[in-house]
Amino acid sequence: MSVVGVTGTNGKTTTTHLVRAIYEAMAMKTGMLGTVGYHVLGDIQLDVPNTTPDAVTVQKLMAKMVLNGTEALVMEASSHGLALGRCDAIDFDVAVFTNLTRDHYDFHGTEEDYRDSKGKLFSRMVDPNRHCKVANIDDPHASFFISRGNKGVPVVTYAMHNRNADVYPLTFELSLLKTELLILTPKGILEISTRLIGRHNIYNVLAAVAVGVGVDAMLEDIKRGIEAVDGVSGRFELVNENQNFGVIVDFAHTPDALSRLLDAVRELGARRIITVFGCAGESDKGKRSIMTKIATERSEVVFLTSDNPKTENTLNIFNDMLAGFGLTVQDYVRHSGKELFMCLPNGHKLFVHHLRKVAVHAAIAMAEEGDAVVVAGRGHETYQLDGDKKIYIDDREECREALRHLDRLHQAGLGKKIPIMESMISFSKSAEAWLSPNNSNHLSHILH
Repeated sequence: MSVVGVTGTNGKTTTTHLVRAIYEAMAMKTGMLGTVGYHVLGDIQLDVPNTTPDAVTVQKLMAKMVLNGTEALVMEASSHGLALGRCDAIDFDVAVFTNLTRDHYDFHGTEEDYRDSKGKLFSRMVDPNRHCKVANIDDPHASFFISRGNKGVPVVTYAMHNRNADVYPLTFELSLLKTELLILTPKGILEISTRLIGRHNIYNVLAAVAVGVGVDAMLEDIKRGIEAVDGVSGRFELVNENQNFGVIVDFAHTPDALSRLLDAVRELGARRIITVFGCAGESDKGKRSIMTKIATERSEVVFLTSDNPKTENTLNIFNDMLAGFGLTVQDYVRHSGKELFMCLPNGHKLFVHHLRKVAVHAAIAMAEEGDAVVVAGRGHETYQLDGDKKIYIDDREECREALRHLDRLHQAGLGKKIPIMESMISFSKSAEAWLSPNNSNHLSHILH
């Protein structure tokens, strides 16, 4: 099979979907392995443990693809997968680099180790007659990736800003319905209308076009493939129940991804941005306060909530998230007042609530015409690990439920002042007591 590996911090999942669609437009049976699921012809596994499967599982899946007549495979090559040798026995034909920003420092330790792990994919590009490197040269790390492996291997570059790139947009137009692009390529000008929304998705489209150019696909196939992708599960996914404000669910869980996401929402004309997000337990603690600062700078209202705490104490996670303001949860409870929100120096509001369901419903109940509610961090995922429990929760379902029962939420008092949270003040003798799930039964009762 022809194998395309996509690495980078952000954009891997969407890029793999787009590249797969291009191959299928070329009439090639194509499999896919990645965060959202493993797609083998006739078999789709959605609840997957790792972005890049373990080495034995990869070989089993690829063998099954070959037996089913699969001609190409597009897969996400995560830093964990590359560092742990999960990709060592894969014969990649194309290596794609999207970008490099902070993530997984709990595993890699430093940016250099994180970068070097991803660079292993490009080190495999050694045959000038068969291999191809694709890189985003707007990213300052691009030269590192391009220099890996054999320097004689063909390189196709893409960018939004660097006009020296092989693939870049001459013009683009953004809206909440579609993105229109006029793209210059070595093969000619390509006009694309995609239902992928937001400036960040322009990079994903450009990456896919560059792969198409690298494998000598016809422009007609590149266009047809990309335009066939309606969207990617949990990636800038719009939830619509005919409300007069926007609701977006996205997987953004790194500082750069959250920043790009909120900038994209602002660019699309949101009156106010109301953001709900959390930080996972047992992972890079250094990014927690950074993400909180990004959210509070770019959103008029922010709800900090849980996101896969695992065995880590939720109180500690919240303290790390608030540390960027020199605050602790105790400070928040002490200063947030009767309405349980804190007004920040920039005039924006901050709420903290450990129940993700409550945070999502409260954010949607607070929204008004022209606003945008952004629920970030979980995307397509449908469960959280809390201690030894695996708890089902799907942000998209929670958003849809809240939208369908907006009148009830408002009647129950969930809205501008979040008055149903007032009864939680009686539990605020300590932050630990306030965060106890036992003290939120009244909220769950109202929401149900």
